[in-house]
Amino acid sequence: MQLSRLVYYSKFNMHSRGDALAEELKQILANAIRNNTARGITGGLIFNRKFFAQVLEGGHTAVTQTFVRINADKRHKDLVLAEMKPVSERLFGAWAMGYAGNTELFKRLSATYDGGFDPKNMPPSVLTSFILALVTDGEKVASSEKVFAA
Repeated sequence: MQLSRLVYYSKFNMHSRGDALAEELKQILANAIRNNTARGITGGLIFNRKFFAQVLEGGHTAVTQTFVRINADKRHKDLVLAEMKPVSERLFGAWAMGYAGNTELFKRLSATYDGGFDPKNMPPSVLTSFILALVTDGEKVASSEKVFAA
């Protein structure tokens, strides 16, 4: 199996707020963990009420099919495929879908960028590292059991 890594970002296009938004995000994560586990996909998702940014890793076909479904999801606006490439190992092997929201670390890391966090101004490798740092820091939030060898 050819292992691939896909990185994308999109503008947040959800209308829920407060507890309703938190519940919707929990459902998104629960579905992602279930579906990704079944498809052999690992990854990380970050969200800050402006943007979603995500890394998906797995077999090329499974990652591509997952991205096609995400692209059709109306909760995303102006979705951009930042990178898709073959890789020799997983960076996100510990998470069927790790998640980090707008945490203190997110705010600290964002402050290092002129104008704050804006994924369109980040090279894919930097965006991947940014997501990995946040998901690693917040790993208790979502699936944190070892799914595949990292």
